[in-house]
Amino acid sequence: MRPRMRRLVHSLLFAAWLGVPVASAATVLDELALARDVICSFRKSGPASVPPPLQAGDDDLMVIIEGIGVDQGTANVTSSRAVGAKPARVYASDTRVHIVEDVNDSVMVTTVLDCEARKTGSDRRKCVRFAAVVAWHFDRSVHMNPDRAFLALPGNSYAGHCEPWNLE
Repeated sequence: MRPRMRRLVHSLLFAAWLGVPVASAATVLDELALARDVICSFRKSGPASVPPPLQAGDDDLMVIIEGIGVDQGTANVTSSRAVGAKPARVYASDTRVHIVEDVNDSVMVTTVLDCEARKTGSDRRKCVRFAAVVAWHFDRSVHMNPDRAFLALPGNSYAGHCEPWNLE
């Protein structure tokens, strides 16, 4: 199998392993803009050195994304690995929403994949839990083609979810 095809197959298998169907990014972006601020928790999704029953239950990374949809294409990101909010770019591609924070010569990319759970009751259009992945890498082409950069990532990203800060 050619390397490019192998990478695509591995990326698709990684997305399937996450168990998240591919949705329209415009819909996901609209739902994120409706939430405006989300808090995300992630766990390392690569190979584990400790068997699952013995692993700690704590998340490895927390990310807060504020101001989605306030200014077109921008947001602010606060990470448990850094001090203070940092500006980020928001890219809605064909299938995902990528929030890209420049960190020196690297990028920290939070990719929101789909809505996992909706609000019960009268306002069923509001998403209360999004599937998401975070990757920190050096591929700055993510600003030009975020989906290609996402699919080229190895399977050692952080997998998790984001929830609206205000659930009302």
